[in-house]
Amino acid sequence: PKTMPAVLDALKAHHIHAIFFMVGEMASAQETPELIARILAEGHIIGNHTMTHQDLCRLKDDARAAREIDLGKQTIEGADGGFTLVWFRTPYGARCERVDTMLAERGLTHFHWDLDPQEWRHNNAKKAYDYVTKQLGKMTGRNVLLMHDIKKATVIALPQILDWIDQENEARKLAHKRRIRIIQSYELAEERLPPGELDWLRDLEPDPLVWARALASALP
Repeated sequence: PKTMPAVLDALKAHHIHAIFFMVGEMASAQETPELIARILAEGHIIGNHTMTHQDLCRLKDDARAAREIDLGKQTIEGADGGFTLVWFRTPYGARCERVDTMLAERGLTHFHWDLDPQEWRHNNAKKAYDYVTKQLGKMTGRNVLLMHDIKKATVIALPQILDWIDQENEARKLAHKRRIRIIQSYELAEERLPPGELDWLRDLEPDPLVWARALASALP
């Protein structure tokens, strides 16, 4: 609650829709329903990041690992009551045969990342900014950026990074170079739809906010 509003403000100012992988035990906080309502109202997607952020591959008990996935989903959904979680990210990005099997049984695919500025570890905004801008400046393909809304460094670095992207794109435009394009979370959701289903959804529900929310809540 102390940091997320500022992160949402930065995203809103730059018209960016992100994916928030939420931990279940954090979703039980008193302020969470209001935050979730804002996240969804502003067009972001919420995903499941387990109940207590355990390394699922290190848990010896299969039932406990399964409970981390299922209870996390149940708790986060229960905090608001108006949406369904189907996107998932494992804590620490830990993958193993057991976890992949559990996800497959639930129709889930792991949503990994490519760029990790490590601000969760050092909590240094300048280091995070320098890392992300350097990587973005030289990348040629699609990359998923990982950041943590619970860190003050993210609150400081994120708007600076987004400002840098705007400035970089202006320079690239003048130089007739390919710009950095931020792929919105709803665009990722649309990519996973079978051909023709997006048009069907639009015909079914004329209100774009309603079908966009349904879309974001119905795809792995």
